[in-house]
Amino acid sequence: MLHFKQWHEDTIFYREMQPYFGQCDRFQRLNLAELLLATSDSAVEDYYQRGMGYQVLKDNNFAILVSRVSLRIHSHPKANQPFRVKTWEEAPAGLQLTRRYELFDMNDKHLLSGSSTWVLVNLKNRRIMRPSDFTLREAPTFTTEFCGLPCGKITAKENMTVVDERTIHFSDIDANGHMSNARYGAYIMDCLPPEFQQKDIKDFRINYAHEAKEGDRLQLLADFSNPELVHVSGITPEGTCFESELYY
Repeated sequence: MLHFKQWHEDTIFYREMQPYFGQCDRFQRLNLAELLLATSDSAVEDYYQRGMGYQVLKDNNFAILVSRVSLRIHSHPKANQPFRVKTWEEAPAGLQLTRRYELFDMNDKHLLSGSSTWVLVNLKNRRIMRPSDFTLREAPTFTTEFCGLPCGKITAKENMTVVDERTIHFSDIDANGHMSNARYGAYIMDCLPPEFQQKDIKDFRINYAHEAKEGDRLQLLADFSNPELVHVSGITPEGTCFESELYY
């Protein structure tokens, strides 16, 4: 029986995880929402283990919100096949904090490489702060090479088709009071035609632009004209919530 554990080696955080049957899709792949959750939760747990959990951040008027994510899936995690997450912070990029991820199975097979950026928000006025304002830990000054697509801005496409519309419900909301970043992964996969749902994703990128809150109606627009690249956007009456790309 495997005893799952988590630990730090210097500034690198390691976490062992088990993808259970109920977290996987009909093809036994860890679903996209759970994959996003595994990476973002590992970032949160890294901070928590270093004394910067949710309550500590809140007491210091900080919220750290994921802004952009880029994932390269080398081999999709499967049901009941444990894996290890390796994550660390890197030097800030402009007004954003940055973080890297690597996932390996227990035989050191490379499963995923990831990169993400996060914004530091002042809870009192909801304004974005400079990374240098985050003084609860010593900021990293290094960067490493990322093999995936740049974790940059996704340009909105024109003339996309409305493919779905969802209402944001209580179970979609996290402790920050808006829709969990991982839930967008479920909405994105649900709006795809079956021929795209069954294919393995090679690269996935998402930009989070505007908070969706309970009761909001989220309209999903997509472009399926390219069999190797799908673009999905999420829009509420207040503006664009996200832009995403799926590469096959």
